[in-house]
Amino acid sequence: MHLPVLSTGDLVLRPIEERDTAALFRHFSDDAVTQFMDIDSFTNISDAVQIIHFFRENLEKGEGMRWGITVASNDELIGTCGFHKINKPHFKAEIGYDLRPLYWGQGIMKEAVSAMLAYGFDVLQFNRIEAFVDPANIASSKLLTRLGFRYEGFLRDAFFEKGRFVDAEMYSLLRREHSRESIY
Repeated sequence: MHLPVLSTGDLVLRPIEERDTAALFRHFSDDAVTQFMDIDSFTNISDAVQIIHFFRENLEKGEGMRWGITVASNDELIGTCGFHKINKPHFKAEIGYDLRPLYWGQGIMKEAVSAMLAYGFDVLQFNRIEAFVDPANIASSKLLTRLGFRYEGFLRDAFFEKGRFVDAEMYSLLRREHSRESIY
């Protein structure tokens, strides 16, 4: 699989490279960023090196793709977004995203995920894109709703993360709904 650069005008979504190691470490060592994620906050720069290799291996296997989010005027990584658990036979994938707290509430993630969704539906030909959200992560639930995702249900003890079971809300967006949302 190929990971193209996606540009929205204000943002650039680009492959994550070794030069992003320090920025990734700062990003994922922030407890506010990893609070609702299935990874622990980074404590060592080697954690950032490992996640870059993980993203690259998932891309090579066709199982996932992760972009670094940058502001068009500055190439420093401010977040990431991507598809994981790509299921080609069923034309679907799961999404994930994260952003430095300094940039929260500015519409950046809506813009980034919108570009990623367009690529997923138009180029990768997904029919369904799913998202699992910790019920306490209200900002993520609101983002998905604004992007046209539909709430599908509450999954009790759906994941085992950071030594405990956590619930999840499931959201999905279908290609036909995305196309309709794009028209209005």
